[in-house]
Amino acid sequence: MLIKGVGGALELLGAFLLFFIRPEQIYGFIAVVTQKELFKDTNDHIATLSLHAATSIRHGSVLFAIIYLLIHGIIKLVAVTGILRQQLWAYPFSLIALGLLMIYQLYSIYEKPSVEMILLTLFDMFISWLIWQEYRQVRLLL
Repeated sequence: MLIKGVGGALELLGAFLLFFIRPEQIYGFIAVVTQKELFKDTNDHIATLSLHAATSIRHGSVLFAIIYLLIHGIIKLVAVTGILRQQLWAYPFSLIALGLLMIYQLYSIYEKPSVEMILLTLFDMFISWLIWQEYRQVRLLL
């Protein structure tokens, strides 16, 4: 749960940064940061992936990314906060929210398969299973 909470906070930070920082500035920053690594090894996987991600942000729909990150981050933080406080409503809320996000992720995988999205979806499935297990236990105690 803590990982999901940190992820939600990072998503809100990402949305905030995308709102105030132009995509060209992000690309320029990533290009400067990865330049040394790519000079040493032109096949550096992390540097290449970072540069590719920055390029897609530069050419992609920034407004969609901001809205997606805001919604995803807020939902995660609300769910994690409720679950950590063992509030009964938070468990079904989390399961429904994760389910809807996984439907979108599966659609995204269908449209444009990526290892990252597949891993994220599998991780969300595992988290959903953990939430369900804890919900069953907390429900019995309350």
